[in-house]
Amino acid sequence: MIKFKKMHGNGNDFIVIENLTKDNPLSKSQIVKIGDRKKGLGFDQLITINPPKKSDHDFYVKFYNSDGSEADMCMNGVRSVGTFLWTGKLAPRKPLLLGTKSKPILIKPTNTKKVKVIFDCPIQEIIPKSETQFLNKCGLKKYNFINAGNLHLIIKTSKVFSFDLDELSSKLRKRAFFKNVNISLYKQTLKGLILRTNEAGAGETLSCGSASAASASFNIKDKSILKVISAGGELSITKINDKLEMIGPAEFICEGIWLKK
Repeated sequence: MIKFKKMHGNGNDFIVIENLTKDNPLSKSQIVKIGDRKKGLGFDQLITINPPKKSDHDFYVKFYNSDGSEADMCMNGVRSVGTFLWTGKLAPRKPLLLGTKSKPILIKPTNTKKVKVIFDCPIQEIIPKSETQFLNKCGLKKYNFINAGNLHLIIKTSKVFSFDLDELSSKLRKRAFFKNVNISLYKQTLKGLILRTNEAGAGETLSCGSASAASASFNIKDKSILKVISAGGELSITKINDKLEMIGPAEFICEGIWLKK
């Protein structure tokens, strides 16, 4: 039996399990069963909260996609971790430094149901020439390849909603270079950036925090605020020197006990 809470951050839904009071080891096949939206609980990512691996960290967080693969980062997820810990009295209501597979992330409570995440600005990565040629063959001209703790191909297009994102993602991920890359479409509007994301290992989600950070990173000015709007809602991102600050919701859906093995 495994106790869990289901949460969402901007429509990005999670099963959250704490390994602090009791260790709950999960195999890949168990994660896939839990992630099944027909026969299981369903989630975009399953998150486990674990004791810290480093002395200056408060906790260590792992993220698993619905196909059982491990993700490097999930910024909608770390906000949910904060709400889980603070509400459950598992940590004092203060800033927490979370270790992850890719890099540490600072989370801070606010006076609302929203949580602030502070992290290093995502960085531009280089795409090999052979892969840029393939992208050109796919008709893609305006894009950025960004590391936000995980990898993102951010494509600028006016056809955010009419574009077949699933087909494009499937085609790209057949190539080894893009296998674990999140694929996003965005356009700029007066209200902010409109964003759709297909996450590696999870498919299209209502929101992706790291994709929002990645798309904001090259569209935001210092000390300014940029809204990133997805199907699940809105994230507010501010640039302060070499850091980005993201504020967004982290809410409970339900809780229960997983009885299956």
